[in-house]
Amino acid sequence: MEAPIVRRGACFLTGWKREQMEGEAEVFRFYLGGQSPGDPAEGEEVLLEWSMPYVDMAGIWSPLCGMNRSIEADYGRFRESMTARSAPVACLFGEDGGNRCTVAVSETRERIGIRAGVREENGMLILQVRFPVCILKKAVPEAGGSYELDVRMDTGRLPFYQAVQAVVKWWEEECGILPVLTPEAAREPVYSTWYAYHQNLFVEEIEEECRLAAELGFRTMILDDGWQTEDNNRGYAFCGDWQVSGRRFPDFGEHIRRVHAMGLKYMIWYSVPFLGIHCGKWEEYRDMLLSFDDNPLIRAGVLDPRYKKVRDYLADTYERAVRDWNLDGLKLDFVDCIVEQADSPAYDPEGMDFESVQEALDCLMRTVYERLSAKSGDIMIEFRQGYIGPNMRRYGNMFRVADCPDSAIRNRVGTVDLRLLSGRTAVHSDPLMWHEDEAPEAAAIQIISSIFSTPQISVKMKALTPEMREMLRFWLGFMGENRALLQEQPICALEPHNLYPVVWTQKDGRAIAAVYSGNRILRIPEGVADWTVLNGTREERLVLDVGDVAGSVAVTDCYGNPAEGAPGERQGRFLEVRVPVSGTVRWKG
Repeated sequence: MEAPIVRRGACFLTGWKREQMEGEAEVFRFYLGGQSPGDPAEGEEVLLEWSMPYVDMAGIWSPLCGMNRSIEADYGRFRESMTARSAPVACLFGEDGGNRCTVAVSETRERIGIRAGVREENGMLILQVRFPVCILKKAVPEAGGSYELDVRMDTGRLPFYQAVQAVVKWWEEECGILPVLTPEAAREPVYSTWYAYHQNLFVEEIEEECRLAAELGFRTMILDDGWQTEDNNRGYAFCGDWQVSGRRFPDFGEHIRRVHAMGLKYMIWYSVPFLGIHCGKWEEYRDMLLSFDDNPLIRAGVLDPRYKKVRDYLADTYERAVRDWNLDGLKLDFVDCIVEQADSPAYDPEGMDFESVQEALDCLMRTVYERLSAKSGDIMIEFRQGYIGPNMRRYGNMFRVADCPDSAIRNRVGTVDLRLLSGRTAVHSDPLMWHEDEAPEAAAIQIISSIFSTPQISVKMKALTPEMREMLRFWLGFMGENRALLQEQPICALEPHNLYPVVWTQKDGRAIAAVYSGNRILRIPEGVADWTVLNGTREERLVLDVGDVAGSVAVTDCYGNPAEGAPGERQGRFLEVRVPVSGTVRWKG
């Protein structure tokens, strides 16, 4: 890479150097300071710029790119990250899915912007990294001190997914941003109440659902929104007091004991920052808000963590709940709303003990995790896609795909994106749901689309047909038997610009692949003698390139039963296999 151009904030740079990393990765280390910590004016920033020919590139991957992988013009938007949102990394890739340039930043707490775009005048790719000089105020211990910020650039010709995974390793090993341990329970199937019941929760019905879920192989249940309110209007106007609804759960502790006796672990939901206008704490905390949303679906403010009183209240609430109700974990929602807005209150040294919202949020999350893990070393903390960066891996061990009801493709893309970014932290699907008239093989496509994650499912157990129950039992069993291969090995995801039509993992001569696009030829990787392919398409035909290796093939349907008829026909190195929708093909060479 060429040396960077400093577009803004050169006065805050005291120097920089370049270090070669493994392969073709290199790190640009910038030293900032030279002035007193109080000097930088509000809103000033440092803007660094690199350029390279825009040659053999197809798109860009970033943590929250979703379904859009296109590269914009160089005057497009910055992709921002901070503790509350995303992660400071982006990968430019080619049509072959190979890395062309991956950029990552060592500062994962404060607001970082990354922009990559094409310059219309000359076809050059302009890559920019910006960061606020407010980081000097917390990082420089005294006038004349220095703050170091690293920008890692990798132009090595390796698969894009390996380039992203190398960044995760760099954050952990070189930047010292170490994730918390993930208990085994965080990788076991979860029954969620949200899509099945929303806020309409009552103890008898929920316990019956838990009993049926446990029989199918679920090992954790998440009681979502509704346990703390009498209201059924889907809003957040009553959030903030966090008292159990006595009408819904007359004896909450006894209810949890009964569910535990069924063999299920128990987690409950909290909307971390929301303070609703109808909650009892409104008057006490209404002047400690970052923002307020008067939308009828919200009617709540976002608590400002810069106030110690706010942080203490939230941490006390969660600690008391885990202790008093013997909970196994918490689903902590809407952390990505804790972001400073243009109309957020200014720093008040008399009332606040942090100037930076993101630093205060980091303190809150650290306090919460330390307190809860002191109660139980196996505590489970779920965060939702949005606030899924390396900093949040220090406080949570279950990262879930963003809400995407009944969408197999969005669950697939979200699952893969999270797996690439999350190392050994457990990745969960958004709870799967479907219409009661859906066919089992169609519902199973959703499961296959989330196969490389911990499955969460939210349908009414009592409404399942015998066929749907059989399908679920098979796939939950398959995921359990193959958990180490599906969830704990590095993920290989092909064609990011086509939203991963083929995804696979492998270890010790075994591999599992999922196919999401029909009429493809799948080449069995060298050294793999046991290869299972999952048909996540509506096609009933797969073609395997098995080379000159002799082997056998077995086919099952979506229930795990052997498929009828001859499994397939071989022509030279190609094996054409007839496989039902949501079925499996197992090749043994």
